[in-house]
Amino acid sequence: MPANSFQLVDHFFRTEYSKAVTYLTSRFGTAHLEAAEDAVQEALMKAMQTWPYQTTPDNPTGWIIRTATNKLIDHLRRQQKVYYATKLPEQAASPQPSEEVFSDELIKMIFACCSPSLSIEHQLILTLKILGGLSIREIAAALLKKEETIAKAYTRAKKKFKDQNLRLELPVADALPIRLQAVTKALYLLFNEGYKCTTGDQLIRKDLCEEAMRLNHLLLGHTQLNNEHTRALMALMHYQVARFEARVSADGNPVSLRDQNRESWDHQHIQLGDRYLATIKHGQSNEYFLQAAIAGIHSRATSYSSTNWAHIYQLYQKLYQLTQNPIIGLNSIIPCAEVYGPKQALIELKKLEDAPILNGNYLVPATKSELYERVGEIKKAISEAEMALKFAVNKRDKLFLTKKIFKLVNRPTSKPM
Repeated sequence: MPANSFQLVDHFFRTEYSKAVTYLTSRFGTAHLEAAEDAVQEALMKAMQTWPYQTTPDNPTGWIIRTATNKLIDHLRRQQKVYYATKLPEQAASPQPSEEVFSDELIKMIFACCSPSLSIEHQLILTLKILGGLSIREIAAALLKKEETIAKAYTRAKKKFKDQNLRLELPVADALPIRLQAVTKALYLLFNEGYKCTTGDQLIRKDLCEEAMRLNHLLLGHTQLNNEHTRALMALMHYQVARFEARVSADGNPVSLRDQNRESWDHQHIQLGDRYLATIKHGQSNEYFLQAAIAGIHSRATSYSSTNWAHIYQLYQKLYQLTQNPIIGLNSIIPCAEVYGPKQALIELKKLEDAPILNGNYLVPATKSELYERVGEIKKAISEAEMALKFAVNKRDKLFLTKKIFKLVNRPTSKPM
């Protein structure tokens, strides 16, 4: 029982944190965002301390919100806010909002975090922290920044959010498309951090992926927000989720695409991805459509060798031209090797590896190691794998690379004729 209670609290920290913070911010005002965060964290801590030793509340969400509300009221009273001290006790007794109200307020909070009065970086950090529940370390990994840099930026972002007294409301129709771009970008980053964890000892964080899909589903349920970008992003998410079980071995280690058991792929998710993708009519300027199209080709291929690598590489080239993102370029290198051979892929990788955003990214030397192994330059393959091991942060990636190095070092050499 205690173990189940601890798991429930952890589940709430990820899935209910944004609900509680949004609810309190909506009720008490955006000027009290930081105090709302503190109150919710205190409520979750209290749950962690009490639920394992008592009966779990029948309505855990209501318990968290009620406890956090009372803590926030106490905080405001200590700050001698006369208005709140006299008016807000009624809030504590108010009924828990319906899921429909929660959904509406969450959408408004997402758009408040993505206000154009904030920098793009601040928009992403606020969304990932408040709506996604990511830690500062996880946000730093997602944005390829130092942890200290993100911590300072988050403090500044909250101050601007407070000083500008941003309202929780949908922007006017003309402003929606631009604001929605920032929203989908944040959800994409949230999903990616779950799909391929950059830190810790897990390869996949399903809770983060599920939260990103849940938030995107809220957008799709709103007529003004259901467009080709949000649908393409959902298609991409479904294709990626379909391969969850095959990407990780029974002992939690990564399984390469070549070695994955395709029978374990979730075909229901693949079909949902197909349905969303089929609704896109103008995909060539939609980066999520292009990524989803690539994932769709992988998902429908019956084997690694039968994959349409030429089409995948063509789509990657279009995607790179659209985004000019070196990480996209890096992702295209293995497809390039499948189409034009590893030597050409090494030439293409050379054009990318000096990009600042790739500095220290373990996937650069890991990819070079794979290519050198394919051309038979084993010493270079070992050297690059060792460099990748030095840069890798995730424990599972480190173990995968360690095994790869061992395999390369002990690779049998061909006897001279």
